[in-house]
Amino acid sequence: MLIWWYFYICTGPIFLYGSNGRAVQVSSTDVVVLSADDQGATSFQPVDCLVDDTALLGCVSLMDANRSDWYVRHRNYSFRVDPKHSTEDLPLFKADSSFVVHADTFYPGHYALESVNFRQHYISLRADGHLKIMPHDHITNLHDASFRVAETVVSCTYFRLFVYDTVRICVRL
Repeated sequence: MLIWWYFYICTGPIFLYGSNGRAVQVSSTDVVVLSADDQGATSFQPVDCLVDDTALLGCVSLMDANRSDWYVRHRNYSFRVDPKHSTEDLPLFKADSSFVVHADTFYPGHYALESVNFRQHYISLRADGHLKIMPHDHITNLHDASFRVAETVVSCTYFRLFVYDTVRICVRL
């Protein structure tokens, strides 16, 4: 059976907002938190997934748009921004910094970010405004695991993906 999809990839920084409208920002101590309101969102540059796994469709890593090679990652279930070049365990850093993006999973018009190295674990909001990684079945309010994306589009590339049995062919249009 032959199936095909059209999709596009846009480049440019993005801003994330919780489903409550509060901006996702990086604190002065590099912790990823929600602001008190919709102001002060940190700009992130979505980049190709740092994990070298071609089977992960929709996988991205989020780099701080103002600091090259500083990535959003989870460590001890909390989120922060760390430099890629200062890690002692690069494969773990890459896995901690890679997420599968799911559209409309928990809340219409919003995205959920699933951890690559802890499958079925999603970025979610804690009561103190910090972000954490939580197993899907422990998220009591699915709105806390839903994020709105505001884009600053620089350019877009359009693709057509053909799938026949287990063969995948991606064509740039």
